[in-house]
Amino acid sequence: MKRLRYLALLTAILASFAFATAAAAAPPTSRQVSVGSLKQGLVNVDVLNINIGNITVQDVIDVNNVLNNNQVEVLKDFLNRSPIASNNSNILNNLLRDANLITDNQIVVGVLGGTFFVTDLVP
Repeated sequence: MKRLRYLALLTAILASFAFATAAAAAPPTSRQVSVGSLKQGLVNVDVLNINIGNITVQDVIDVNNVLNNNQVEVLKDFLNRSPIASNNSNILNNLLRDANLITDNQIVVGVLGGTFFVTDLVP
């Protein structure tokens, strides 16, 4: 009987771990992403300590998949008005382009938890 309880407990632990891992790997949704959080992330990102070797294609998301067109335009306008955000975006653009993770026609408009949100320069 003890073995059965141990096996049930072990199964429950492994199932909860698998669920947490799958949830963590899921791409963000519009409920998890806001214009404010992306702006704050872009301003506060430490661009000098980005390890480009740890970044994969899954870490780069087209912001148009999680925000509407008006919200994307707000982010682009923010880049034009904030020297810090613009500078950080330019540094990240160069890093991600050099690593072939974004195209020359894409720009970083936000950062959230190690994920870089990009959009096309021209719609």
